[in-house]
Amino acid sequence: MLSKFVKRISCVTLTTSLCFMVSTNTVFAGTNNQKKSPKKQTEKMINKQAQKIVNKMSVEEKVGQMLMPDFRTWNGKNLTEMNDEVANVIKTYHLGGVILFAENIQGTEQAVRLTDGLQKASKKIPLLITTDQEGGIVTRINGGTCMPGNMALGAANDVDLTYKVAKAMAEEVKSLGINVDFAPDMDVNLNPDNPVIGVRSFGGDPDLVSNMGISFMKGVQAAGVIPTVKHFPGHGDVSMDTHVGLPVVPYDMERLNAVELKPFKAAISAGVDVIMTAHIQFPAVDNTTITSKKDGSQIILPATLSKKVLTGLLREKMGYKGIIVTDALNMGAIAENFGQNDAVIRAINAGVDIPLMPATIHQTSDLANFDSMFKAVVSAVNDKTIAMSRINDSAKRVIALKIEKGIYNDCGSADTTSLDQKIIKAVATVGSALHKDIEKEAANRAVTLVKNDDNVLPFKLEDSKKVLCIGPWDTRLAAMTQEANSIAMAKGLKNVQVEGVTYANSFIVDDITKAKIDNANYVVLGTYSYDAASRQAGSNYVKYSNEVINYAQSKGKLVAVMGIRNPYEINQMTNAKNFIAVYGADGIQPTKTWQNIQAGMRVIFGEVNPTGKLPVAIPTSDNTGILHNVGYGLSYTSQVQ
Repeated sequence: MLSKFVKRISCVTLTTSLCFMVSTNTVFAGTNNQKKSPKKQTEKMINKQAQKIVNKMSVEEKVGQMLMPDFRTWNGKNLTEMNDEVANVIKTYHLGGVILFAENIQGTEQAVRLTDGLQKASKKIPLLITTDQEGGIVTRINGGTCMPGNMALGAANDVDLTYKVAKAMAEEVKSLGINVDFAPDMDVNLNPDNPVIGVRSFGGDPDLVSNMGISFMKGVQAAGVIPTVKHFPGHGDVSMDTHVGLPVVPYDMERLNAVELKPFKAAISAGVDVIMTAHIQFPAVDNTTITSKKDGSQIILPATLSKKVLTGLLREKMGYKGIIVTDALNMGAIAENFGQNDAVIRAINAGVDIPLMPATIHQTSDLANFDSMFKAVVSAVNDKTIAMSRINDSAKRVIALKIEKGIYNDCGSADTTSLDQKIIKAVATVGSALHKDIEKEAANRAVTLVKNDDNVLPFKLEDSKKVLCIGPWDTRLAAMTQEANSIAMAKGLKNVQVEGVTYANSFIVDDITKAKIDNANYVVLGTYSYDAASRQAGSNYVKYSNEVINYAQSKGKLVAVMGIRNPYEINQMTNAKNFIAVYGADGIQPTKTWQNIQAGMRVIFGEVNPTGKLPVAIPTSDNTGILHNVGYGLSYTSQVQ
């Protein structure tokens, strides 16, 4: 919704001129207050004006408003500045939006120029320009403030902090010319082996996910950006990645209502504007089977393409009136089983308003393929395979959203700021000192002390001490060693020696590493599990970590164990005397998760008292019970909850 101001929107020009005025007053009252809904009269007026606009549009214009491709690359290079071919695609197909990725956002000024060029290419109706700025491992803005990620926020369990984090990220997004953020992720992560959600989730408790998700959503809205909750009806309890396959959520409706659907119901009640679908089979809602084009097998129609899920459940039973956008349709779960054109048509018939990434268009040779998809949808409307009313409804929702949010006015855009002014604003906003302070606070608050036998932690760093950091990959190790040096410098210590060993390429605790352990006063081991295989007892990650722990402890060394990504791996490291979880990961940017790791180092050396609590339950090593429940966490002032 728009923040505290009245927006005048007048005289929209399509094929004819239509004059109107809409006033929207929506107040962002903070994280603990309910958002005041727009007056019914205003909502009715916006819908009426949107309908008048849609009535004047051709079928091609309506279909175009629904489509949202990506131009991640163009002819083999990252698309970082506009070109005539991309501009022509936007104009020819009347596109309603585009999605940007990290490849498109290489710098602040560059990104502003790109989004400005994209909008100028859309002569009649401004674009919805979107990205996935979740924080943590899904962060698209190079040079921006990454924030520690959803599971870290779940560990901190503070709605005001979550609001503040989301607002800061959205301010950066908005300053770059992006008006929709595909965040927050409101999946309930109940499966430790979930390969695609994991730390992207706020946690394994549906109430925690609901509370944190709504606060995040409100923070994004407060910055003037449109949030998106995902992935409906729930992607948190699967062990397959929809980029490569088609998972099944086998539970009955009682379970789905109590867990998977609960955060989405809360988001709808709180006024969410956009919901993204999941490419997952939900037989309790729709058990329709079809023949896969991939291998001829019978598969259940996934939620993204299911009318029973999107229209019957989401719209009719749950009362959702906003935009439905698919997860990317070029993901393996959809593309391989259905094919491009069939998937887009099925999605629209299911109730989707915006088919995201409906056809690959990354080079000149892709133009014919995109044209084929576009014409297939238009033909499906003309031959009534897709009802005209279905297209009209979606086009109206897209236009109404643009009007309501002040994106669309008589000039084609509500933003009259000059390009130079946009750049100045963005440079001052992206990665600002204020946002970095919020990032650091959130990372510190998230660190969870799960185990601390014999009160081994915190380490006391003193003059002439030797610290050995052992971490996966050079970037993670650099975060560890740099923070150890920073702590020593801030304390004014002398002759502190910090060394590092990287293990992810060899997984061998060789004689050189053992000699470094022998020579160290403190050993800090960064462990890293990211999927089912990497956290099992037989994995290289676990075997290496246990070998380091066992060798160092046999030599009487003090060892701190920091779980860099998923916190579940503690169940495979029973000999470790301590374990802290920081909920970080990897990513395109080398510094993407440094703040999580650095916060962990601050806790290990006593600069920060750990206050985070586990947002997920940790199973026993044999998965027959629970080692630690949601909400468990120790501190240095009290070793019990």
